[in-house]
Amino acid sequence: MTHDLVAADVIGLISKTFGIDPGKISRETQAADVDGWDSLSHAVLLSSIERHFGIRLDLDRVFDVENVGDLIDCVEIELKNKSPLEAKN
Repeated sequence: MTHDLVAADVIGLISKTFGIDPGKISRETQAADVDGWDSLSHAVLLSSIERHFGIRLDLDRVFDVENVGDLIDCVEIELKNKSPLEAKN
């Protein structure tokens, strides 16, 4: 999966979770920039991302996320770490 596709999917999930136009979300967007993005909705978003991509996000990395770009990077790292068998599922 290319970087652009991962970014588009993550932004789409953020858009769906928070009801915000995806065009208003960039790599620099932070939780504080989005109405309703609190700790509970963040957990819902992370769960949605894990299901969508078939991955488990590393909690240590997720705690260091400062913006959407960091979140996209976390997803890409986990996708690269998937075994070939997992990648087929």
